[in-house]
Amino acid sequence: MPNNDELLSEEDKKKQAATAQKRWPATIILAAPFAFVFLPMYRAARERVNWKAALAMIATFEALMICAELFSVSRGHWVWNPNRTLGIHFFGVPIEEPLLYYWFPPLFVVILMHTFEKLFEKKAGR
Repeated sequence: MPNNDELLSEEDKKKQAATAQKRWPATIILAAPFAFVFLPMYRAARERVNWKAALAMIATFEALMICAELFSVSRGHWVWNPNRTLGIHFFGVPIEEPLLYYWFPPLFVVILMHTFEKLFEKKAGR
C-alpha cells in the first residue's frame, strides 16, 4: 500500500516543502527578553514584596486560568501551532501557558509597582 508522499506529484511536493514550517518555539524565545527587565526590578523590589500574598495571587490566577483554558480547548476556541510551542502539553494545553503566561505577568506587575514605589520614594526624599 503506497503512502501519501508517493501519491503526490512533483509540483505538490514542491508546494508542500515551500509551506513547511520549521520547529521554532517562539513562545519561550520571545519571552526571554523580559528576564533582562525583570531581574533588575526584582533586585530593587524583593524586600518590599509580600511573597505569601504574591504566591496566593498567582495560585488563584493559575487555578482560574487553567479552568478557562481547559474549557476553551475542549470547545475548540484555543488552538496552537505545534511548531511554535515546546511540544509538552498539560491536558491539551501547551506547558508554556501555565508555567510562563499565568504566573509571570501577575508577578511582573506586582514587582513593577514596588519598583516604581521605591523609585518615587527616593525622588520625593531628595
